[in-house]
Amino acid sequence: MKARSMIGLVLALTLGTSAVVALAAGGSPQPATASTAGPLAGYSTHIVATHYLRGREYETHHYFKPLRDGVLQGLVFRETAEGAPMVEVEWAIAPEVWEALPEWQKDFWHPLAPAVDAGRVRLPGLSPQQERETLAGVRGLRAQTLNLAGLDGELPVGLEGVAMVSHLTWAEMRGAVH
Repeated sequence: MKARSMIGLVLALTLGTSAVVALAAGGSPQPATASTAGPLAGYSTHIVATHYLRGREYETHHYFKPLRDGVLQGLVFRETAEGAPMVEVEWAIAPEVWEALPEWQKDFWHPLAPAVDAGRVRLPGLSPQQERETLAGVRGLRAQTLNLAGLDGELPVGLEGVAMVSHLTWAEMRGAVH
């Protein structure tokens, strides 16, 4: 499935067809309000999934928006309560985008198929049929997640947590900070 059609399928089923048409035309999937104006506008596709870090398992709530063809970005929280802190940022990409990556980058993207197949991904508020159809599209995506707040609410680990993604050594990161 082409990147545009796969992302379109995911968005159409979770945001509604009119929202996808608005996004394709450069618009917003829902009217901007004081709480969704600016860069936060569009983070409205809610996906619940299990994440693992340091041998621990926890439930996460993702709010995705499309950045461009074949690329989604999600803000990730451990709960949906007002004021909950963001704990991760996740990108999901279509197969065509992943195939175009340099070989050294591909290892940093994990397939979502195993999590979908194991039932660890849900879409609250959709009918069972809509959820099955949307998850069929999500299943083909790959994702990369950056943890910002550890497991117990500790402060972010700083640049050393980004080293695996950027291919910088600890010494190179420290040099970039100073």
